[in-house]
This record gives sequence, structure tokens and C-alpha cells, in this order.
Amino acid sequence: MSNDLTIQTCKSLQDMFYSYTHLKIGKKEIVCPYWMNNSEKGIYGPAGGKGTPEEIVEATLEQALAGNINLESLDKEAIVLFMKAKKIGVDCSGFVFWMLNSLDLEKGGNGIADDIPGSKGVLLKARASVLMLTDDNISFPIKLPEVMIGDMLRLRQGRHVAVVHKIAREGKDVKEIWYAHSSSITKVTGVHEARITIADQNKEIGDQAWEEQTADGLSYKAESFFAEEKDGLRRLKIWV
Repeated sequence: MSNDLTIQTCKSLQDMFYSYTHLKIGKKEIVCPYWMNNSEKGIYGPAGGKGTPEEIVEATLEQALAGNINLESLDKEAIVLFMKAKKIGVDCSGFVFWMLNSLDLEKGGNGIADDIPGSKGVLLKARASVLMLTDDNISFPIKLPEVMIGDMLRLRQGRHVAVVHKIAREGKDVKEIWYAHSSSITKVTGVHEARITIADQNKEIGDQAWEEQTADGLSYKAESFFAEEKDGLRRLKIWV
């Protein structure tokens, strides 16, 4: 990376990202796995895949106690497998919601729940969805040169969402974007970050170089980004 690049980020997003990727369980630090409820089949997990890091840790400890499982005796991989078996983790929109909520608090707000139409000031966990966050009533599309920390990346035809939590600029030009998300189809699963290298400011984000791959080693961008279906960068209206 060039020494002329300026890295933009913010403490609230970095702290929340760290909390999700360093869950303190059994004296170990665990990366939060992916979990999404399947309401059609009636399959639900603790906190519904929308939990905060604290709620996810608490649910893991409760399930271990109920099953007489000694987490101290398990390695990291075994703990993650246990969490997955007990349907404990966070889905993409649950993760992004809490990331943006923490950023709103840092900006001096009171969280984003009361800014979501119909939520009546209270986060209803089941309402935290990609549609809720990327609906035109709540957010709007932005161009690549305008990207800011806390912008969202709508993916998979509106079935997935990530959050921009780090940007590298050279002057005013965007050179690299790091997005964070919780995913089950990527090579690295659960909560993690990935980078997009910007080769041409005049092209859209879907035309840039994405480093992430799917579990099968395919291009994550090719599998997940559909500009014709309105995938792309979006910003919450409350921050305009």
C-alpha cells in the first residue's frame, strides 16, 4: 500500500467489528458464525440471528450449561461447531444493523431503530432485514467517489448486505474499500472483512477488483453483484 494513502475508518465500527470477531467464549476468542432463521420451516435460533456480541456469548454459555458442555475443554473449531449446532450466530442484516446502530450512537444519535418506519422506536429483531435497511424509504444509492464510512453494500439482488468500514484514499480518489459482513457462502464464513481495489474512479463498484471468493473458489462479485437488480452502494437517509 502506498504511503500516500489515507485510511478512513471510525472507532465505533472497528470496536463492534472486533467484538463480533473476538467473542470471548471459554477463555478463547471466537469469530461469530453465520446463522439465519428459516421462518418458512419454523427453524429459529437464540436472538434470531440478530444478536449483539453480548447476546451471542450469553446464548452460547446458556446452551453449554444446559447440555453440560465444558467449553474450556473445546478448541476454537469445536466451539464454532457447537454454536452452529445450536443455531447461534448472526446473519448479514443483524450484523449490519448493530454496526450502523453503533455508528449512529457515535454520531450523537440514539441508535437507528427509531429511524426505521414502523419500528415505533423499538428494534423488533425480526424486522432487521436487508429490505429494512436498503429500502428506498430508508436509504438511497450513491456513486463510488462519494462513498463514506457506514455506507452499505447491497448484494445478491437485495438478499444480502455488507457495511463499508474502512476506505483508503489518495487525495480525493478512492483506492480501496473494505466491507464487513456475515456470510455463509464465502470462503471465509461468519463475520469477516474483504477488500475491493478501485482501478477506475469513473466506473461503478461492480466494475472494480473484488478479492473475495465463494466457498467453491469462484468470484464472489460474479456470484453476488447484480447492478441491473439495483445492487450497489447505499446510504441511510438519516445521515444526510
